[in-house]
Amino acid sequence: MQVKDIMSRPIITEDEETLVTKIAEDMEELGIGSVVITKEGEPAGIITERDIALKVLLKNRRASEVKAKEIMTAPLVTITPEASMEEACQLAARKRVKRLPVVENGVLIGIISIRDLLTRKPEYVREFYF
Repeated sequence: MQVKDIMSRPIITEDEETLVTKIAEDMEELGIGSVVITKEGEPAGIITERDIALKVLLKNRRASEVKAKEIMTAPLVTITPEASMEEACQLAARKRVKRLPVVENGVLIGIISIRDLLTRKPEYVREFYF
């Protein structure tokens, strides 16, 4: 099975200049835990709920004054749609990320999470925890 067979789409993106309050509102409204951040239309980073909690709330910063580019995780670790589930699992474990945006010819087409992988192949859990 390939990444393209299990990736989620559409993928939600926000510009690097977007305020964290808008990103948090969009995450809540859409029921998602991450947003890919773009710079001049190109994927540049990712923001997760954890990033907001640790880099904004825990540091007593005002979300209405913090831009995405200030807290996004970059560079973005991506994978191709033709990669196998095993390759995705190995990449995520090696880079210690929970989400891999799927990019084809420079275009963001989906996202795959370790939950997507582990739901289908629970034996991959050893890659992440041992």
